[in-house]
Amino acid sequence: MATFQPEIHTPQGVLDYYDSYDIAGYSVYAGHKIDPKMGRYTYTGNDKNEGRDQLTNALNAIIQNPDNINTYCIAILGQKGKKVEEINSISFQLNKRQSAQPYQIGAYQPNMMNEINALRSEIAALKMQQELEEDEEDEEPEEENFLAGLLKSPQIQTMILSQLSSLFAPTQKVTHVAGIEKTETMANETEIDNEERIYDAVERLKLVDDQLASDLELLCEMAETDKMQFNFLLKMLRK
Repeated sequence: MATFQPEIHTPQGVLDYYDSYDIAGYSVYAGHKIDPKMGRYTYTGNDKNEGRDQLTNALNAIIQNPDNINTYCIAILGQKGKKVEEINSISFQLNKRQSAQPYQIGAYQPNMMNEINALRSEIAALKMQQELEEDEEDEEPEEENFLAGLLKSPQIQTMILSQLSSLFAPTQKVTHVAGIEKTETMANETEIDNEERIYDAVERLKLVDDQLASDLELLCEMAETDKMQFNFLLKMLRK
């Protein structure tokens, strides 16, 4: 057996049905047919306008509750002899069951999207700050980088040591300095000590420099032709 479906789905449709009768009285039942046990609203007066107002209030109460998807039946009350009976009726349903909305991937709530965008901005700012700090740590003055690389060169280190050793070798015997008389023995001891140091330094350099002779010549040439560069290297070595 087919299920009986409601015939009216709007409050205005119910009111139009009520207005089609000159009778003022009516009863509203829950369900699609008249059932005294399921009575919900009733008006038994003779004032059509009053009956219509009460029916309007009843319909508004139903439609304002979207969870109320029940079917109702309105019956017009007519006078039959001495008795009041339902002379006609019709079913109605004002609210329909809400269909489930399909889930859409990526359909985020607005507040969630705001939080995600704020988090992205914060991550980008932290990343930029980290890159700036790394750049500052990596940056060194160009002159300092040049000097550091120059002094790390084994050949430059060898030449500086060799030239320094030669500077300590006296070209003549010193017997008088700032009013202090030095004996010939003291001068000879100083000369011998410097010569031993020079010899030891050269022997040590031989162990680490296969081209020691050429490097010493280059250093001597620098001392003779580019005094400023030579003094600069000595100054860096003495720090």
